This record gives sequence, C-alpha cells and structure tokens, in this order.
Amino acid sequence: MLVPLHSTLSSEEQSLVFKKPGPGVRKIVLSTNIAETSVTIDDCVFVIDCGRMKEKRFDSNRNMESLDLVWVSRANAKQRRGRAGRVMAGVCIHLYTSHRYTYHISEQPVPEIHRVPLEQLLLKLKILPLFMDMNVHEVLAKTIEPPEKQNIDGALSRLQDVGALDKELELTALGKHLASLPVDVRIGKLMLFGAIFCCVDSALTMAAFLSHKSPFVAPFGKKTEADAKRREFACFNSDQLTTLRAYRKWQHAMKSSSYAGLVFANENFLSHKTLLMLADIKHQLLGFLASIGFVPDVPALRKKTRNDSVAALTGDELNSNGSNDRLLAAILCAALYPNVVKVLTPEKSFHMQAGGAIPRQPNPDELKYKTKTDGYVAMHPSSVNFTVGYYASPYLVYQEKMKTSRVFIRECSMVPQVPLLLFSGCNLVVELHNGTFTMSLSDGWIMFQAESHEVAEMLKAIRQELVNLLEEKINDPSLNLLHYEKGNRIIKTIVQIVTKD
Repeated sequence: MLVPLHSTLSSEEQSLVFKKPGPGVRKIVLSTNIAETSVTIDDCVFVIDCGRMKEKRFDSNRNMESLDLVWVSRANAKQRRGRAGRVMAGVCIHLYTSHRYTYHISEQPVPEIHRVPLEQLLLKLKILPLFMDMNVHEVLAKTIEPPEKQNIDGALSRLQDVGALDKELELTALGKHLASLPVDVRIGKLMLFGAIFCCVDSALTMAAFLSHKSPFVAPFGKKTEADAKRREFACFNSDQLTTLRAYRKWQHAMKSSSYAGLVFANENFLSHKTLLMLADIKHQLLGFLASIGFVPDVPALRKKTRNDSVAALTGDELNSNGSNDRLLAAILCAALYPNVVKVLTPEKSFHMQAGGAIPRQPNPDELKYKTKTDGYVAMHPSSVNFTVGYYASPYLVYQEKMKTSRVFIRECSMVPQVPLLLFSGCNLVVELHNGTFTMSLSDGWIMFQAESHEVAEMLKAIRQELVNLLEEKINDPSLNLLHYEKGNRIIKTIVQIVTKD
C-alpha cells in the first residue's frame, strides 16, 4: 500500500498515512521532511533516510525563492531516526556514510533568518519603541546569527517599492498600518486597498488563500483531472480571481447545507477543510482591519464561527465593487507591484482560408514571459494561464517567483494597462518621442503611448489625486471616503476608468 505524504495534499489524503493495512499488506509511506517533526505514525517500524531534503531559500538580490536540494543536517537526521520506534522497536537505515555524517554534514539547519524575506521583520523593528534610536542594521547585528547586509538592504528596497518606507527609510503612513497587520506586506496592502475601494469581502478572500494556501488539491495520480476542473473556474486570466470564483461557488453550496458544500468541494478537487480554514482566516483578517480603523468594529467579529459571514458583517456599501473583476485585478496590481511580467508574442502569422488570410492566434508554448531583473521566466504548470495563448493586456502581476528546474512565476493575474499606470508604486514620466507622447514606469521598462498630451497629463493628475487620497485615509483611518465628497468622487472616477478600460 503506497501512501504519499507532502504539504500540498489535502488533510483527508494526509490522514491515509494513519490507516492500518490489512493482513499480509505492507504500508509504505513516501514522505517529504513534513514527517520529521509534525507526524507520528504509530505502526512505523522501518525508516529509510536518503539524507537529502528540499529547502526554501530566498535570494535577496533577485527577489526570488528557490527550492534547493540540500544535504540534511545532523539535527534533521536525528529527527528522521526518531520516526522509527516511537511506540515499538524500530530500525533506521541512512543512505550515506558515517564519515559524511561526522565530517561533512552541518550540526544544525540554516537559520530561518538567513533564508526568508525580511520585510515583515524590518517593519516590526521600525514600530518598536525600544529600537527608535537605532537603524535596522544595528538591531539585526545583535542577533545570534545576523543576516547579511545585502539581504537587509534588499528588504529595505522592496519596502520602498511597496510604499511602506520613504526615501530616508522612515515609515510612511502606509508602512505604519502594514506593520500593524501580521501578514506579508503585499497581502496587507491588498486588504487596505480592498477596504478603500469597497470590495472588502473579495479582497479578504484573496488575502486569506494567498497567506495560507490554495484550496485546490491534486490527488495522487489525478493531477490532469484536477487541473481540468480548476480551468473550469478560470476567470479574467487570473489565478487569484479563479480561486475567488471557486470559493464563492462553494460558499453558495454551503448555504444549502454543510453536506452540499462537502460534495461540491469533492467534485471539484477542492479541500473542504482548507475552505473552512479560509473562512476562519477571513474573520481574523477583518478583525485586523477593524483594529486599525479601516472597517467599522462589529461585536459579532469576536464570536467564533465556522460560516463565512464577512460580507454580511461589512454590509453592501463596503462590498459594492466586490464583483468588479477589472477593479479586483487593479488592486492586485497595487498590492503586487513591482512583480510585473511582460508577455512577448511571436511575429504575426496567418493561415489561408477561402475568404483570405486570417491571423493565427499563437500557441501557449510560443509566448515568452520576461521580468525586469531575471530576463525570461516560465509560467508554472499549475496556473490557469499555462494553456493561454492570447492576453488582452501584455502585462501580468505575480505573487511569487520560484526557482526549481527553471525560474517559474506562480499565482499570476493579467492586469489591464490603465490600472498599471494608476496603481504602480513608482513615478510616472510623460515624455515626447518623435512626435508621440509616451508614459513610462520603472525607468522606461514599461512604456505606453498616449493619444495626446492632455490624456497623459490627466492620467498623471488622477494618479496623484489617488496618492493624496490614500495618504489622507491612511493618516486618518476613521475618514469615511464614501461620505467624503472629494474622496467619493475620486474613487468613483477611478472605478469608472478601470472598468471601462
């Protein structure tokens, strides 16, 4: 009886490792290092330790995570040995020599502070009164194993890109709020923009699965069927909006009964337990927004519930734009910028028909994806965009970049061009080139042609008004933009521009 065990399996599939085999049947568990510390399988007698593991490492220079195959440490090896004989005598076989174990394998794993992004830690240090007179380099130099200076500088640079730090590396109003939210800075920004643009429920749903994990599962041997089911939910060339759509449909099924929700989840390769967990996380995230004044505090928030009642608690007014996919793509752009990918298409080709030559749409494998710092990257096969050959807009924003066999982008969304101009964090430059007005972002890496100088200047002015309005709201979270005439007019204008793009 072969049983896989890894983190992307659903809880139901993971629980199969505890199932007792029948007479004459041997159970073999194939596991990642998830089994090292968090699982005790009471009928496990033999452990075979291959001596290797995959570990997430973060390259600060390239702002990219990689999944590296590395040797285990001696501490890991002891934990693996401890999996056998937990409740009865057992045997562990290590597939490497005692000489390697003694002289070539390190005593302890690489400390987490050396292999994870440091943005959230730096924000926390910035708001602690104890470190008011020290810079972050001095504080982190006092840790047991300090991170490298270039890793700290890279994190500070990314915080400036997000808008959490100014040019003098001091906290902005946005940075103070992001420091108060116990989530990744980009997810925190998504939550704040969701509150400002009246799509709280949708933004919190996306924030929940981006901070926890996707509810889609791919059972052992059924990956093709699972991918096909996921593509049935495909929406606006966006992984995030696809998952949001699946969550909403599950939520609708749950209104009938919990059993109906469970059946829907099983039929569509969704983890019912993960979906319930996401509902719980949404309530927690709403509580965080209420604690910093971005949504009204509701007493019902403090009650533990298994049902998702965020939309009901926040009301119609704060969710009036919750179904506007173009606006949701725009706030994803605001949150994830500068994680932008250009879609490069091949030269146009035609095929002949009786009526003449018709342009041929490119195949997905003919498209190329390019980032500013890494050059060409690949679309991850789990994305709904993996089989897409045409995009209405040649720009995507992505949640993470991961290096395995190649550099892959994961959890990506197509973003229309006007939202990219309005919501990007860097300066917008308007220039005249050969009689044509152009608008450029990121030092000219992203460029747009304007119909006229007036259009370019109007977009620049609206963008500045949005920045000023966000500054007002973030400095005074109790300011109700819906009842603030100037703010309401700016928000409505931007929603209209984004929707009609």
